[in-house]
Amino acid sequence: MAGNRAGFTLIEVLFAMTVFTIGVLAVAALQGTGLRAAAQAKALNEGQSAARTMVEQLMALPHDHPRLSDRNGDGAAGLMEKGEEADHLLIPPNQEKTKLSWNIAPDWPRPGVTTIRVVAHWSERGRERHTALEFERTRLF
Repeated sequence: MAGNRAGFTLIEVLFAMTVFTIGVLAVAALQGTGLRAAAQAKALNEGQSAARTMVEQLMALPHDHPRLSDRNGDGAAGLMEKGEEADHLLIPPNQEKTKLSWNIAPDWPRPGVTTIRVVAHWSERGRERHTALEFERTRLF
């Protein structure tokens, strides 16, 4: 080489470009993962919100209301059921993706207490997802 020239060799430039390209591709892959995670979090939040709204509505009903009946008579054994197997099924207006189902277990875990489990379920990328809230209602005599 002639003299003291400052600068980079072709190999150094190619190596730097390769490292930069790998970094850009990694960031692009993370962007897709972040978007999927945000969509899953949004769907979960909507499901939990719908379930909380239903809990509030059920808590406001009188004890003998038809929505608080154990339709299939399975009591506590049926608390985990969802969808068509549940005691009640509802598709909320303006939320066609989310279905709500709830099960009633009268006198569970003790006499005078009704346990109600509300399940919000939806399909996400071909997989069934759900979230559940369970609460107890005490009958005041």
